[in-house]
Amino acid sequence: MINFALFKKEIRENRIKLIIFFLLFSIAGASLPFFHDMSKDIVRNMWSSYDNYLWSQWTAKNLVQFITVTAIVLGMSPLAGEAAYGTAVFLLSKPITRQKIFTSKITAGIFLLAVCVFGSTFVLILTSILKGFTFNIPSLLMSVTITFAGGVVIYMGTIIFSALLADSIKAGVTATLFWGAASVPGYFRATASFSIFRQMSAVDYWIYGENPTILLLTLLLVACLFYLGGYFIWKQREF
Repeated sequence: MINFALFKKEIRENRIKLIIFFLLFSIAGASLPFFHDMSKDIVRNMWSSYDNYLWSQWTAKNLVQFITVTAIVLGMSPLAGEAAYGTAVFLLSKPITRQKIFTSKITAGIFLLAVCVFGSTFVLILTSILKGFTFNIPSLLMSVTITFAGGVVIYMGTIIFSALLADSIKAGVTATLFWGAASVPGYFRATASFSIFRQMSAVDYWIYGENPTILLLTLLLVACLFYLGGYFIWKQREF
């Protein structure tokens, strides 16, 4: 359960971040159809269809990069910020359980992440249609959903550092180092499948046609485990 007043408060406090990230995502998405035209000779050699072009340039590249940065920025402050500014004591004095506080803040962050990802993807789809391209929209949305699920995992992992540390910047830096280390398996063929970023690119779904159900459930499970870990830390903290 969430507290809707606290949920709306989180959305309101993060509205500037939402606007900035949504604009960045949308500009990047809207520009892809135009870049396709500008580099059509190169594109013909590298991508066999506009579908593959969108996947390689949006899902597997720009979106993975943008959502990683956004997830860390959104995840580093919800709890650490309360500790840093001394508002945690005031918040905990309210007739709201720690679980509701934690869940409300986390849900708001995931909502903001979803708006950025799917809102900008809609801009990409609309721009592509207006440019006259035909492509498989359901497949694109499925690949984006996989990337979003990976972004939620990164967000929830960052929340653990936000719950653990009393400073948003330290939480953000620590999370960045952690996820940087988590990217290392992706550089080696033998361990590439263990890289969260490779899974976020939806390469197995797009290139090899694998059913994404198991991957999505696995990402959901990891996100839930991070949720439980973050909540346990937040529940034990003294203010």
